[in-house]
This record gives sequence, structure tokens and C-alpha cells, in this order.
Amino acid sequence: MAKRTSKQRRRLARKKSREFKAACRGEGKRLKTRNPMVVALILRNGSGSHGDAKKAASKKACRRKVREE
Repeated sequence: MAKRTSKQRRRLARKKSREFKAACRGEGKRLKTRNPMVVALILRNGSGSHGDAKKAASKKACRRKVREE
């Protein structure tokens, strides 16, 4: 799969933000919950834990420093 340009990444991030806010208000699509059985299968030992990508993405989202103007 080809990489997205920075402009595409920003546009997609804005779209996801709008969809998230609408879902929080009760409009549009409902947010999907994570199946705990699938998470258990992802995180179990065996071939080595690969971590939970969805959780990592959530932790990294919107964690930038606040600039004083």
C-alpha cells in the first residue's frame, strides 16, 4: 500500500475527528467497541506479543504540547 501524503493524512485526521465528535453527540455512526476476546488473542504469548495497535494509536493521538501565544 502506498504512503499517504502529509496533506492526505491531515485531511483524514480532520475527517476522523469530525466523525468522532458526531458520534459523541449521538449523531452519525456509533463508535465500534473492541472485542475483548480478539484483544486477548492479540496480546497472548506464543509468537511474542505484538502489542495492541489500536490502544497505542489512541494513546498517541492529540498528545502534543500546548503553545502559549
